Amino acid sequence: TSSLKNDLNYLRGEADSMALELRLHNSKIHQLYKTRSNISNKIFNVIEQSRYEAKGSQLFKGIKSNINNKHNRDLQETDIENKNDNQLILAFKYVSYAEFTNTELKGKFSFYKKFLKKKLGDQYSFYMKTLKDNINNQENFSTKIKFMLEDLGFLNDLNDDNTNQNDLDQNNENSSKDTNEQNGQIDEQLNKSETKQEDDQTQNTTLGEELSDIYDDSAENKVKHFPEIDNLAKKFDYKIFTQEFDEIINANELCNIQELEKLRLSLDQQVFSFQPLIAKIANRLQRKLLAIQKRQWEFNVEEGFLDTSRLARIVAKPTYKLSYKKEKNIEFKDTVVSLLIDNSGSMRGKPITVAALCSDIITRTLERCLIKTEILGFTTKAWKGGKSREKWIQLGKPSNPGRMNDLRHIIYKSGDAPWRRSKKNLGLLLREGILKENVDGEALMWAYSRLQKRLEERKILFVISDGAPVDDSTLSVNPGNYLERNLKDVISRIENKSEIELIAIGIGHDVSRYYKKAVTIMDVDELGEVLLNELSNIFTPNKKRKIAA
Repeated sequence: TSSLKNDLNYLRGEADSMALELRLHNSKIHQLYKTRSNISNKIFNVIEQSRYEAKGSQLFKGIKSNINNKHNRDLQETDIENKNDNQLILAFKYVSYAEFTNTELKGKFSFYKKFLKKKLGDQYSFYMKTLKDNINNQENFSTKIKFMLEDLGFLNDLNDDNTNQNDLDQNNENSSKDTNEQNGQIDEQLNKSETKQEDDQTQNTTLGEELSDIYDDSAENKVKHFPEIDNLAKKFDYKIFTQEFDEIINANELCNIQELEKLRLSLDQQVFSFQPLIAKIANRLQRKLLAIQKRQWEFNVEEGFLDTSRLARIVAKPTYKLSYKKEKNIEFKDTVVSLLIDNSGSMRGKPITVAALCSDIITRTLERCLIKTEILGFTTKAWKGGKSREKWIQLGKPSNPGRMNDLRHIIYKSGDAPWRRSKKNLGLLLREGILKENVDGEALMWAYSRLQKRLEERKILFVISDGAPVDDSTLSVNPGNYLERNLKDVISRIENKSEIELIAIGIGHDVSRYYKKAVTIMDVDELGEVLLNELSNIFTPNKKRKIAA
């Protein structure tokens, strides 16, 4: 009887999991985020299963109990001696479910939790919290998994995904309809419970993991305060009206591969005469970096390795002492460089073209020297406020709304992606309609947060911009210095309270009034030389950097 009861409990867990998949999982959305990497897809599948099981467990204690029993039973029978990719997949499966439901499972669960913590390192809590915060929105949740796997190096085929933005838009239009058709396939009580829960929560799209805390729950439309870099109690008065329409997106998701290839070709052709000069400077930087990284010796010391180059002198005159040498300690820290490029409309034409080319050449140069580089861009999805402003109008135009536009933060190349796989993405900068308005403060915070999570010892952030923050929608309903003041706040906190080296290059615009370390160039053709010279100064040992103030 006990065995039969256990079997029935197990079957109840299986049935509940299947019912929740039918009710809370959209297969079309799921397919959009899958790649050609088998291991990545398996991890993606089990974490998505944890999402809908955890969401269902929030609604019914009975469902949670049944699924817990099922997982505990599986954990008792799991073979942990089989050390292969399956071990990693199972770790993600059980640990993600336990984290999403605040549950400690039994059996071999502790082994899998330790195993996964070792794999994820210091980022374990961050990744789990980010995913947990998004379990009510499958599309947001899938995006977070995708970024997590990319950051961890599991998503090797991210850029090989053969879907494009048109497919995404078309499927998103149908996803709501598909979900509604599935709603009738589980009991009415689940519908009512879920509706009540969703009414009690804001399911806004979160603009990056770094902006997912500090809510003002008393505000009707969930105005958020800007997050602190440290744990001090000081609060800044910068607010965000809504993040529902913001997005962080990979460049290759904004147009298809054929168009990216054409844009990349156009980029190369437009700057053909400019490229040789920058390439020459880049080669000079590469030689310097490689020379620094090579071993150096100190000669004529009393102990160490025998200096064989001077043995002939001893043969000629035996009274000479033996000469020794020892290796010098050369300090060259593991380094990552991030380039944050202003994608505003004022950069259109030659400035954005040159910025793209310089970023491309610098990335290749640093990659040859084993220095990782990422390239980021920031703009808005629309002019004049977009859907954020429309929502503000619908709510009766509340006063002091804060930032009010749909932000778009673009990843052209992540820090761990090789240059060859990302080079086409920079062509997107030439696409008509991409460059719009610029909210620099939030973009800088986003780039900073990405660097902060990196494990390299040395982190360098370059900001390339041609002016002050401008967003007509935000500035029309807030003080005229609203975005500029926020930018200064963010810069101050990064420069004073972090180890990240922040350097700005202003194109035709003096940025030294914002940044302590800044260079202003009046001709965009100087950008490549200035960037490479700054990098050369940064990596020159025992040399004080000379940056125009």
